[in-house]
Amino acid sequence: MSDIRDLAGPAGPGSSIQAYAPGVPALAGNYFGEIPGEPEESLVRHYWRIFYRNRWIIGGITAACLVLALLVSMMMQRQYTATVRLQIAREAAKVVDVESVDSQESSGPNLEFYQTQYALLKSRSLSEAVVRDLRLADNTSFLTDLNDDRADDIQALSRDERFKLATEKVNANTKVAPLPGSSVVDVNYVAASPALAATIANSLADNFIETNLSRRYEATTYARKFLQDRINATRAKLEESERKAAEYAQAQGIIKVASEGGEGRVSSEQTLASADLTQLSAQLALARAARVQAEADYRANSGGAAAASSLTNSAVNQLRGQRAELTGELSKLQSDFGPEYPKVAALKSQIAELDRQIGREQGRVTSSVSQGLADKYRQALANEQGLQARVNGLKSAVLDQQQRSIQFNIIQRDVDTNRALYDALLQRFKEVGVAAGVGTNNVSIVDAALAPESPSQPNLPLNLAIGLLFGLLAGGGTALVREQLADAVILPAEFQQKLGIKLLGTTPKLSAAEVAEQLAQGRSDLSEAYFSILTAIQFSSGSRAPASMLFTSTQANEGKSTTALAIARSLASVGSRVLIIDGDMRNPSLHRNLKQPMAHGVSDVLSGKIQWNEAIQPIGSSGLSVMLAGRMPLNPAELLATDGFDKLMENVGHAFDHVIVDGPPVLGLADSILLARSCESAVFVIEAGRTRASQARMAINRLNAVRANILGAILTKLDAKEQGYGDNYGYQYAYAQQKEPKKLSEILKLR
Repeated sequence: MSDIRDLAGPAGPGSSIQAYAPGVPALAGNYFGEIPGEPEESLVRHYWRIFYRNRWIIGGITAACLVLALLVSMMMQRQYTATVRLQIAREAAKVVDVESVDSQESSGPNLEFYQTQYALLKSRSLSEAVVRDLRLADNTSFLTDLNDDRADDIQALSRDERFKLATEKVNANTKVAPLPGSSVVDVNYVAASPALAATIANSLADNFIETNLSRRYEATTYARKFLQDRINATRAKLEESERKAAEYAQAQGIIKVASEGGEGRVSSEQTLASADLTQLSAQLALARAARVQAEADYRANSGGAAAASSLTNSAVNQLRGQRAELTGELSKLQSDFGPEYPKVAALKSQIAELDRQIGREQGRVTSSVSQGLADKYRQALANEQGLQARVNGLKSAVLDQQQRSIQFNIIQRDVDTNRALYDALLQRFKEVGVAAGVGTNNVSIVDAALAPESPSQPNLPLNLAIGLLFGLLAGGGTALVREQLADAVILPAEFQQKLGIKLLGTTPKLSAAEVAEQLAQGRSDLSEAYFSILTAIQFSSGSRAPASMLFTSTQANEGKSTTALAIARSLASVGSRVLIIDGDMRNPSLHRNLKQPMAHGVSDVLSGKIQWNEAIQPIGSSGLSVMLAGRMPLNPAELLATDGFDKLMENVGHAFDHVIVDGPPVLGLADSILLARSCESAVFVIEAGRTRASQARMAINRLNAVRANILGAILTKLDAKEQGYGDNYGYQYAYAQQKEPKKLSEILKLR
């Protein structure tokens, strides 16, 4: 029986096993316990690991897509694209200032207008026009895309079928590409022949212009026909309404007289009686005003009028002139000769006679003026009364005529309405005729299509880029789906999420020979991984490792026995008394790992054949002891179901510091469930990439059902680089592997 120190390496200076003080945790290289403040794995790194693990699948799918894109590009027929550039103006040129029939198209938004034009360029009717123009239904090369193998099949079709096929090909290969921010649009046509592509592209432009003009002409023709029909119907209605108006006016004796306005235009129509009444009313108003003025002059202004008339009378003015001369002469003689002078007396007599003549003349004038005012007043009054009588007579006639004109006015309104409608229709008919004769178009060819010199399809770089993109997407999608479906993948970053228990640590993936070799080296990756796991166990249970621990797994061969033995050796190396019990009485393996023959063990103790201390075998002088499984009983579960194992654990617990139980797998057996009841804690061992998460959860749930204290799980045989963690995941200890110090004899020899 070999000593554990022989397996772990020599102690002393340069020894690979570091002694752990009881209760002091070792430094964990890859500890995954619940350390406060430990950051979660980033989403980018999570997906990077997924893609890295599936890199060969992604690479294979991407390479296959690239090869497929290359093959498709090589097998595709060469296609040529010819382009004709058109300008589609918003409105046609305004040759005449007359609104056309289809001018309402310009009132909508630009986007709607141009989208309509693009739809017309892709219309079936335009494609049919091109097929008829170029006789493509009879062009076998066009219908077969220069493929002579299909010529017989095309010729077997009827002409209607070939025409339909040609129309569909023209429509499918026509591409409309408007230039952003302009009224220019490129019409592309793709064909197997460069010359045919240019011909069809130019035909598309020419037929689009022709159909545009034809559509405008057809709209104008329809409008003219519609207006002509409406004009004829309106003319008939107008003539009928005018005939009714004339007949009714004649029957009722209504005579209309037109009155002229400014510039000789007819402003309104009146009946004869109304016109006479209007004129007499105006004359009556003037006569009444004259009568009022004459009466006022006669009654109030006769004196003043007489005085005014005497002032303007020539006889009176002549007599006054003579009197004034005599008065002047009298004044001079009186001043020179005195009043007694005879000539003075004669002058006084002459002046007195003149005064008598002036008085008689003024009386005559006053009497004449009064008589004239009275005559004028009487004439004005008589004129007013005559006009008033005539107006009164016409009023009755007008009122009677108005009563008889009600129906006439109704007929007349119908006449006016029909006349206005007729005039409007006739005016529009003439405008449409003028607009149709102009023949303007809003579509023009900017650049005609030329035969392309190089093919536009296949586009090898584009096809390869599409193949690469599709391959990456398909490969990435496959990797994601595979990760979702691969329940066996349990990684450190997803451990807590998938299983609900914490990760105590991981061990690297090694061969059986490498496991034995590295366990014998204290500074190997595997040995340091188990020391880290032991540290995590100490963190999980407090200041020291539990007194009794059960190591179990979901299924067999997951590294459970190796892990239990390595943890037991690590505990023993720090000075603890450790007992490892092989609790798997159905398939024991501890004796093979220790290279010991099978002897008395647990089954013998539980069956009462030997005492517990007789089944314990020390291994070297390191403080590690072992109790093998013993002979295989008929039903190990029945032995474990009794209280014998509880007593055994109680007895060995007093003799050893730590008891490690290497239990059987959980699924399918009840042994580990029974062993977990007798142990203080349990540690679950899972093989990376083999055990499914659903199986592990089921096993953990069975342990939780008996209230087992599961400290955590150990992920064994993990290929960190293969799983996408790279060299940075595990704790590498190469930097600590220094050369052994040279012996003193070798140093002396060098000197």
